[in-house]
Amino acid sequence: MNENENQKKGIVISRKTIVIIAVLFLLLLAGGVAVGLNLANKKEGSGETQGGSVETVAQTDSSKPDIELDENAGAYTGELPKDKSNDSAVGIKIPGYPSITIAKDTQDVKMALLNPEGNPCYFKFVIALKENDETLFESKYVKPGDCIYDVHLAKPLAAGEHPAVIKISTISLDSGTPLNGANVETVLIAK
Repeated sequence: MNENENQKKGIVISRKTIVIIAVLFLLLLAGGVAVGLNLANKKEGSGETQGGSVETVAQTDSSKPDIELDENAGAYTGELPKDKSNDSAVGIKIPGYPSITIAKDTQDVKMALLNPEGNPCYFKFVIALKENDETLFESKYVKPGDCIYDVHLAKPLAAGEHPAVIKISTISLDSGTPLNGANVETVLIAK
């Protein structure tokens, strides 16, 4: 059969037409993959899973973490304690607590756990007895310029002096990443 007989019987596809169809098919395939990846990235950013349900996302937007602030913290109104940080170039101010006087035989006590104004981080406080590292109190995060005045201890302390450590852990205001913390030695004086 010659070429004229093929043309009379039906459609003839030239080599050039096959190449064009193949290129168009590859372009459509690549476009589909690109759209699929874009949709997958959007789902990942919005907290959706493959099943279509939504997970709890720890951030309110893509740049700031969702930090659980201590409900007992409020603006600090007292005299500023001395800065106990070793290097002022670090930029984190750590207050000193040589001693803290509290009410004896009660779990609800008054003190001032401060995150100094201007710090680039949130503070979390843990108060532990020095002799056995027993945790008496643990806060949630406190923003710069705020202070916890009302503290609920895990157990009441009898009258006397109780050596303790205030463990201060910090996280960045912007990213929520851990920064340098401090252990501040103190004496809880229960009266």
